[in-house]
Amino acid sequence: MEQQNAAQSTGLEGQLRNMILDNVNMAGQESQSTQRGRGRGRGRGQGQGRGRGRGRGVLPVDDANPLPNANRSRGGGRGSHAPRILQRTHYPSPGQAQTGPTYSQHSQPQTPYVPRPPQPRENPMVQIEHLDRIAAEEIPKVEMSTSEVREKESFRKYLETIMQQAFAKYYSGDIENISLVGFGSLASGFGMPGSDMDLAVVPTYKDPARAYDVSIDRGIPRLLERAVLDAKLGGRLLTRTRVPILKICQTPTPTLYTALSEERQKWDKLPEEEKYPSDATGSFIQPNPAVDGQAVQPTAQANGANFGVDFPTLGTAAPTKNRAQTHAKTEVKSPTTEISDPGTHDKTKKDQNQRSGKQWSREKVVGPLDFPKTGCGIQCDINFENPLGIHNTHMLKCYSLTDPRVRPMVLFVKSWAKRRKVNSAYSGTLSSYGWVLMVLHYLVNVAYPPVCPNLQLMSHRPESEMTRIISGYQVRFWRHEQEIIRSAQSGRLTENKESVGSLLRGFFQYYASLSGYSYPRPPQFYWTNEVLSLRTPGGILSKQAKGWVGATTKITAEKKVTNRYLFAIEDPFEIDHNVARTVTHRGIVTIRDEFRRAWRIVKAVGQGLKPEGGIFDEVLEYDSAVQPVEKLVETVM
Repeated sequence: MEQQNAAQSTGLEGQLRNMILDNVNMAGQESQSTQRGRGRGRGRGQGQGRGRGRGRGVLPVDDANPLPNANRSRGGGRGSHAPRILQRTHYPSPGQAQTGPTYSQHSQPQTPYVPRPPQPRENPMVQIEHLDRIAAEEIPKVEMSTSEVREKESFRKYLETIMQQAFAKYYSGDIENISLVGFGSLASGFGMPGSDMDLAVVPTYKDPARAYDVSIDRGIPRLLERAVLDAKLGGRLLTRTRVPILKICQTPTPTLYTALSEERQKWDKLPEEEKYPSDATGSFIQPNPAVDGQAVQPTAQANGANFGVDFPTLGTAAPTKNRAQTHAKTEVKSPTTEISDPGTHDKTKKDQNQRSGKQWSREKVVGPLDFPKTGCGIQCDINFENPLGIHNTHMLKCYSLTDPRVRPMVLFVKSWAKRRKVNSAYSGTLSSYGWVLMVLHYLVNVAYPPVCPNLQLMSHRPESEMTRIISGYQVRFWRHEQEIIRSAQSGRLTENKESVGSLLRGFFQYYASLSGYSYPRPPQFYWTNEVLSLRTPGGILSKQAKGWVGATTKITAEKKVTNRYLFAIEDPFEIDHNVARTVTHRGIVTIRDEFRRAWRIVKAVGQGLKPEGGIFDEVLEYDSAVQPVEKLVETVM
């Protein structure tokens, strides 16, 4: 009997031992399975993503929080806690209420798992070859010919002669003579066929002590406008812009010339106090920084009936009209105008824009006093008191000499922006000058190694020799062109060997600012809170540090100037001026959308997928209210 009981006891012990061993094996297999399911990732956070790290913190709960003596339980030694080893993780069934904390929710979703189709891997080399091919096709189309340069220089000399003769005949003040000095794209080497000329009026005073004085009498712009019209040229003085701009066209149509002459006659008939309002001073204080493109103009149509009506911006439900009769200088600061993501079309802002009753387009409709894009000969903008613009142009030209890839990069981006209709401060997007600064920022501060040195930080010459004070602003950069050329030819300025296509790929990726899973993350521009600052080491300042967090409006008797900071590009010399101040909410949304579209195309090419279109596809717009049939198309010549 005792032997039978012993045998039965031995059998029960064996069964119990086998059950324990089976459960241990099951727990070990489940632990390994959990580790495989959760520990595949490397990278940020808890290692559950698709990054590359070792997955710290991704162990199962029992391993992440080891039990006492757990390291001895494998051998079944003393002190092993069998009940704890037998514990398993329980997952709630679909629809079952969860009764306690669960640490494995990510490994077992509550809804049926639908596998995500794998994304094709990008091939950067294919993307670079694609962009190199487009650059080789498009850049030659947008290079200004030598004959066009000579033709525009001849017209500049003709205008200078007309104005000097009128100046000598009708002016009797302290200025001995004036000259027209070219700046902007034509002078910097970034000009494209058919682009306007930018000219600055530079006075020469009779008193040698005023050699560096750039102020002019308030009557001089109107005097020169009269001289232009008398010469049968098209001329229109814009006084409600940031600084006065005299727009000129070479061969106006009879209808346009008549309209311009009648507009001037209306001004001639005004009483003297209305011609020059009481709060207007004898000289214009702020010079115009617009370089390499059209001069800075308001976002509304300066020559049309709607001038003075701002585009709706963030926080405004309706446009505000400018009242020219206001004689008190007023500065209004709006609430903070920051946006979390200009690329997302916020419904509230959409509703506000719809309530304003204005249909925004990337290209404004030509009014009766506006110059057509073609058919009126050479066009130019004459700026008054703009010495900083001349120095800006010189610095941009020096940048073009630092590396042979700078000019093709700028021409490619300017042509792309023109095709996509995001290159007009006149329409609420960005001026040509702003686009050039964006390209230079990338080449100087983002590309690695840098393609260009920062000319404002070069210190191999004495500071006194490099620095000048112009209109109260410090102008300092490496300006010796022959030295730059020799240094570039000897390979001392850069170690970067990327092709233009490779640089363009990085440029579009940087400004598209799309979050991704790649590691390391490529650099990106944060539109909401960053300021492009070419003069600054690293190229970036914060809007908070600059105080550029809310739009300001300055109202005088003649004009209303609105400074917006939705997009912020610091002028290299006039550091309190935002080159992108005319960019409206709709404008910045459009610009960012275009960068994202371009990057989607590049990405699709690299994945072997069919892109949504071509990078240089032209935007077509229809204006049903004014021109129901005609396509408002801007063609790159």
